[in-house]
Amino acid sequence: MKKVAIVDGFSSGKFMAKALYEKGCYLLHIASKSDLHSYYYKGFDYSIYQEHHVHDTIEDTVNFLKKQEVEFIIAGSESGVSLADELNNHFELNYKNDFAKTSARRNKYEMIDTLKKCEIPVAEQGKFSDWSTAEQWIKAFNNFPVVLKPLESAGSDGVYICKDVHSAKEAFHKILGKSNKLNICNHQVLIQEFLNGTEYVVNMVSLNRHQLITEVVKYKKRKLDTGSIIYDIDDIIDSSYSEYNVLVEYTRKVVIALGIFNGPSHAEVMLTPDGPKLVEIAARIDGILRPTIAKLTTDLGQISAAAMSVVEPENFHKAIQREAYTLINHSYNVCLINHRPGIFTANDFMAELKKLPSFCEAIFYVDEGDEIEITKDVFSQPGTVYLVHHDKNVIQQDYEKIRRMEELGGYLKPI
Repeated sequence: MKKVAIVDGFSSGKFMAKALYEKGCYLLHIASKSDLHSYYYKGFDYSIYQEHHVHDTIEDTVNFLKKQEVEFIIAGSESGVSLADELNNHFELNYKNDFAKTSARRNKYEMIDTLKKCEIPVAEQGKFSDWSTAEQWIKAFNNFPVVLKPLESAGSDGVYICKDVHSAKEAFHKILGKSNKLNICNHQVLIQEFLNGTEYVVNMVSLNRHQLITEVVKYKKRKLDTGSIIYDIDDIIDSSYSEYNVLVEYTRKVVIALGIFNGPSHAEVMLTPDGPKLVEIAARIDGILRPTIAKLTTDLGQISAAAMSVVEPENFHKAIQREAYTLINHSYNVCLINHRPGIFTANDFMAELKKLPSFCEAIFYVDEGDEIEITKDVFSQPGTVYLVHHDKNVIQQDYEKIRRMEELGGYLKPI
């Protein structure tokens, strides 16, 4: 029985924890902080863990893990990546990443700077702690729009696309000095070149520097009137698409350059007219994944592959040797976008969803009767609807029906 500690086993990390539990692992949970945003605890299952520990000091957590004789320490979500790295470095476990690059895997400026030094194509950028210096950089760069974001965040939290100096100044002051959803204070603001093109996700799982490609996904995002960015659709593709190989080969270089040698990685890559350029990468599982959907689309998926890399390394290496995955069915992950404040109710909405030919699953991040606000970021999106079908036209039609239902307040109680 392998002993595995999961740091912040939230988001899709809870599904990886369940997969490890079902493979007979002895699980321990570590919460990186006592005051994590309640968003992360939605659907969290304490029952699969033998013990739960809230991190306070590194000495305290190290002593807890020493007593347990832990063999693997894995980040379940973005908030746990840094602590997992620190603990892996302390125990010198084999299933770990390059600790010298730990900051570059979280700090978005260092991330891009590290790749640039490795001569991997990336966006132009600067980081600033005062507006006057930031304004000088923007005017000298003179190429709008520009992207402003925190140095360390997750899920498009605090990301703004700005079309002029005025909107950039507004975004700068919205970010600087504020605490993001990971409870990290934004002491500096990152400003980057806006990358024109189509954005993709490339998900991998690594074991001893060898990568298994689990999903390549075409993103569709929306820019709100505020300038912030939210998710719209995730559309999975496979190696039959012309862009697949160039995205995969670029991301392999990124993963190695940033020292991600073991475990999952979730890269957002813009395919520009000049080729792929990294938006950002995280050393953890893609937060929107569900094992049920992976089984219907690729027959494996990142969650199952990550569990396999821990418990069944021989089978994992065999999977690497096989050809790239082929889609069994197409899928859209439709991220819900609420248009007005109200009281959430799922019953009528679910009844309509179940009539859609491609409907597979719906996950809500709010509870029945909760007051919900207008969607302004990933943390205020009320849920995700998963559509799966062999005919992509059917999925597109069902997607359009969902958006029409939303416009009519489909999951809001009538006034």
